[in-house]
Amino acid sequence: MSDFKKNVAVLGGAFDPVHLDHIRVAKTCLQKGFCDEVWFMPSPDRWDKKLNASPEDRFAMLELAMEGDPRLILSDLEIEQGDFRGSYVFLCGLKEKFPDINFRLLTGADTYDGIPHWRDPMNFFGTNYNGHLLLRDIELIVFARNGYPKPDIVEHKAKGYADLLWLGPEQGFEGVYSSTAIRKALLCGEEPKGLHPKVYEYIKQHNLYRE
Repeated sequence: MSDFKKNVAVLGGAFDPVHLDHIRVAKTCLQKGFCDEVWFMPSPDRWDKKLNASPEDRFAMLELAMEGDPRLILSDLEIEQGDFRGSYVFLCGLKEKFPDINFRLLTGADTYDGIPHWRDPMNFFGTNYNGHLLLRDIELIVFARNGYPKPDIVEHKAKGYADLLWLGPEQGFEGVYSSTAIRKALLCGEEPKGLHPKVYEYIKQHNLYRE
């Protein structure tokens, strides 16, 4: 890795809806010097999970939640890609498009163990997972999730994988919110904790997360 390259953490996901921990983990990354910018990459509609809000609504809620910090960048590159291709294909495309940037994947401890089984759903025939290639080629920033262990960084490196940075309570981050819990509260007509006030107003105005 060249020293002159800007480090960008890519935070992808459904953001269905975005909550305060999404913003907090990004800002903690910046404060700790793990990256120079965080690029939020909301996914298009996906094969592996049912999304409740449209890509347009999820993008609009992110715009509201991210206001004020120029180091937080909202990108529609993955949405514009169309079909959901998985993280490795998308990150390889980013590296080609922006060769002077060192991209790091910002992901939760709950997803770490499953990364070797990530795949490109458009090119999958039962055995050709590409998650091990992501681990080899892309540096990770893994943040704490309640109930999930910290990755073994020594074992990670021993497997020939790229660098892994840990973002946990000792670095000032501990997540408490989840989009699933927020959707359940909204479905019950409750005001959930963990939403930016403008995001909550948007949800009410557009009647989202109601059956």
